[in-house]
Amino acid sequence: MKTLVFLSLVAACNLGPPSPQPAPSPARPVQLLIEPDAGQRAVLDLISGAGRSVWGELYLLTDGAAIDALAARAAAGCDVRILLEPAPYQAETANQDAYARLAAAGADVRWSTPRFTYTHAKVLVVDHARLAVLTLNLTASGLSGNREYALLDANPADVTAMEAIFAADRVGSPTTAPAAPLVTSPETTRPTLLGLIASAQRTLAIETEELADSAVIAALSAARARGVAVTLAWPGPAAGAASTGSSTFFDLASTGAVVRAVSAPPIHGKVIAVDGWSVYVGSANLTATSLDANREVGLRLDDPSLAQAIASTVLADAASGVPP
Repeated sequence: MKTLVFLSLVAACNLGPPSPQPAPSPARPVQLLIEPDAGQRAVLDLISGAGRSVWGELYLLTDGAAIDALAARAAAGCDVRILLEPAPYQAETANQDAYARLAAAGADVRWSTPRFTYTHAKVLVVDHARLAVLTLNLTASGLSGNREYALLDANPADVTAMEAIFAADRVGSPTTAPAAPLVTSPETTRPTLLGLIASAQRTLAIETEELADSAVIAALSAARARGVAVTLAWPGPAAGAASTGSSTFFDLASTGAVVRAVSAPPIHGKVIAVDGWSVYVGSANLTATSLDANREVGLRLDDPSLAQAIASTVLADAASGVPP
């Protein structure tokens, strides 16, 4: 049986000699899932196990088992509230079936308001007690194919903060910047990620689908210039292939960063791990749209176990890839 990736198993990951660091954040009830290793049940069971409520803000909901799990909780009397992106990029009608099936089951399902370019978040709040911040969409490839990450956070303050954001997004109301460690676009993702990159002293391990934001590229180049070892895994194209937007990956590689196109598993995660100490996990790609115009949700934590687990995965993925 596939199991969750427990943080204690990777604490010994060799990421080089430690640099002086501030004290880590107090112990937090946060669990890491790494897909596809953890298996689709790791996420689906979170939904199916809900006793009172499931609130979700989702970019893509097309997997039949995920839709069934949400519909079953709604039919059982659970408070299921789902916000869906009405027109995902190049898949404008993808969420129509989920909307219809959830509505028929008694869920409160709504299209997200046009306040954002895209509602690109992938987030669930279960029983007002557990916050799941995902890089994966609830699609077949997200649940059982791609390289993806999820943080399951039982910290009451984080749950409350996300529920306040969700409540505002349901009706299109403005939201204020959330308290750390919750990170959202358009409010706080840009300064948070730029600050995280600027803090790197030894290592940066990154997975992303897209790299196009000029300020992020400049920050990564500056990190290389001060001697930081930068490793970035992305989904491709493979070596020598041309693709719109791929030039930034070539440019980053020219600074001496290790940039690799990885096809197995396909990279869809959006993570940054710094010095084996600090980490971002969330829905934001490294583009201006993600940072400034979409609804994106992530967590930024100082936790060496989390950071080392994610960094070791990025490094392993990059080792199997090919240069641009």
